Amino acid sequence: MEQFRGDAHKFYKKIKKAANKQYPVKKLREIDEIYKIQKFYESLPLNELKMIQYRMIKEQNGSGTFPLLISILPWLGLIFSKQIQETAEGNLLFIFIFLSFFTCFAIIFILLHYREQAWASVHTEILKDIIKRIEHKQKCSIN
Repeated sequence: MEQFRGDAHKFYKKIKKAANKQYPVKKLREIDEIYKIQKFYESLPLNELKMIQYRMIKEQNGSGTFPLLISILPWLGLIFSKQIQETAEGNLLFIFIFLSFFTCFAIIFILLHYREQAWASVHTEILKDIIKRIEHKQKCSIN
């Protein structure tokens, strides 16, 4: 049942394995990637960070094009059902091939959509932390 655990648990095991081998966790590819994103955002001024954060929140909360396209296809099938039925009549291979391609593309696009939402969440959290840190420094320097 170990293989059915999520990516978070797999990542935890990777970190644990690296730590047991005395390998620095910050040199892991996944951590290094986030570190580079963080360093880049730290080089930008506060007002630009806030604008980027707003955009990332929009991306994170947006429904996206892929789910919209996937949900609209069955409606198109209903609208053009007579034409589809005439084309596919007696040709079950056509229906099978179409449904197979549709299912494959739907799965791929849904996975891509959720992956992009996850990255938007990562960027949003990094931006929140940096903005909070900068505002705290500014507040402390005023007092």
